[in-house]
Amino acid sequence: MKDDDTRIKFDSEEELIDYYCSKPHPKAFTPSIVIVMLLCSLVGGIIGMELIVKFGLSTNSSIIGALIAVIVGMLPMKFARKFRNIHTQNLVETAISCATFGAGNVLMVCVSIIWVFNKPEMCTGILIGGVIAFVVDITMMYWLFDTPLMGADEAWPIGIATAETILAAAEMGKKAKLLIGGIAGGIIGTWLGLPMDIIGVCGLGNIFALTAFCIGLIMNGYWPTWFGYSLGDYYVPQGVMVGAGMVGLIQAIILIVRKYKGRSKTETPKEELKTADSTFIEPEESELTVEQENELLGEKDEKTGHIYTRTTKQMTQTFVRGIILYIIGAVIMALIGGIAAEMSEGMLVVWVIYAMAAALISEILVGISAMHSGYFPAMATVIIFLVFGIFIGFPPHALAFLAGYTACTGPAFADMGYDLKAGWILRGRGRHVKFELEGRRQQYYAELFGAAVAVVLVFIFYRSYFLAGRIPPVASVYKATIDAGVNGTVLRQILLFAIVGAVLQLISGLKRQIGILFAAGLLITNPIAGVAGLIFLTFRYFIEKKFGDEGRKNLNVVSAGLIAGAALFSFCTNTFKLVSTNSKKG
Repeated sequence: MKDDDTRIKFDSEEELIDYYCSKPHPKAFTPSIVIVMLLCSLVGGIIGMELIVKFGLSTNSSIIGALIAVIVGMLPMKFARKFRNIHTQNLVETAISCATFGAGNVLMVCVSIIWVFNKPEMCTGILIGGVIAFVVDITMMYWLFDTPLMGADEAWPIGIATAETILAAAEMGKKAKLLIGGIAGGIIGTWLGLPMDIIGVCGLGNIFALTAFCIGLIMNGYWPTWFGYSLGDYYVPQGVMVGAGMVGLIQAIILIVRKYKGRSKTETPKEELKTADSTFIEPEESELTVEQENELLGEKDEKTGHIYTRTTKQMTQTFVRGIILYIIGAVIMALIGGIAAEMSEGMLVVWVIYAMAAALISEILVGISAMHSGYFPAMATVIIFLVFGIFIGFPPHALAFLAGYTACTGPAFADMGYDLKAGWILRGRGRHVKFELEGRRQQYYAELFGAAVAVVLVFIFYRSYFLAGRIPPVASVYKATIDAGVNGTVLRQILLFAIVGAVLQLISGLKRQIGILFAAGLLITNPIAGVAGLIFLTFRYFIEKKFGDEGRKNLNVVSAGLIAGAALFSFCTNTFKLVSTNSKKG
């Protein structure tokens, strides 16, 4: 390894990671890092708002943020040197990613739902409640990451793609060539109209869950052609998600109960961890807080051997905290927004409890889908809770607030999961426990920074967007659902197909998540992606069977490149569309 002021060369990825993990972790609020995070977050937040109102979608900007940090690190200036550090780059991508999703998918969608009801005076209330849900959502992922429910060793495909991009830029070896080839393939394939992001995800995620996801995509997309009617006409996707989601929730509860019952057997002392897993590194005791000591008493997954840094007790405490925080947020939203006056005291209590449950369950369902497939059916989960809210009898404005509150949980939760996964890989996949905990904390600060930028941007600009008629299309979908209402026939159809989802999820278990991922596929219209995904999964199976672990590692890098290429192409082309459209208006 050669180390000088301008360039560091490494002989292997492990050497690179160990080198940067031997240094103090960069602080998110270092002035130079704050400046770069601020500029990136402003750009990401603005693009997120523009995309959500113009195209009804947002884009993953993690890789963009990482590349910006890499480019800054190449500048021949003293302040730029710290941006050669892979962990500094990780902080920058974390901030811009949160700002993009937070401003677009979360807050603009939230406030637009009540705007389309012609109630601008209620916007401040729903936005304040949305901000609370947004921040709680981020915090929940910070607390839940690397628990038995949200393991760091799970797929989190976008996180892998981001980490591989950062490592390849730093290493510039064989991996860099594979990644560059993958990026080129992702760009060319996306330009030709192929779903390169989904193809890339199929090289990284759980093969069983992704197969179910692809089958769902194919069925939903081609069903009208095959049979002359849509599955959505009979609420099949919603029903399957309800059943799979409820069973998945029960499975998570059973997991917690089992862990508690066998706690004396499953909780591993630190001395045993050092002998059972060579990746465990004993930090200096004098530097540890009580919280860190508890975090280091990990629990080992009997099947994979992965040692979690969050215990079952901490996972349970997180859910309790989440229930309390989401209740507080719902109460504040109801009081400030004015919907409390539209309901009786009893109905208000029911609404608050239901809003809390919808927010919590939605983020878990979205998080699980994102963890395994890289995609999350956020809009679909909101509609499911809206349908049941209509049956309960909530008034229209209360339903709009419910939709806004629920919409604020899930996207940021999943996005932070991706960012933490990227950080976990860059920090040595758990080899440096104390460094991992500190890095995770700094990422949380960076995520909050990006969230703050998103909040400020939306509060300043949402009225000018909406007064100009630039409203996220999904708001009209939610309003149409509320205005249409539902009847007993719809409820029966949902419950009937909920049985299908429940059975699939029950058979697959909590780890494979076949039921939830099949439902996620049914909720998305992209059959070509399903076909391409199945083809690539077959290719992956034979590659791994013939070349073993080495083939799997190389395929992971190429797959990460495909995702990165698709993200770069989409980001750049969408940004170009925005600029060209605005210039024509001017």
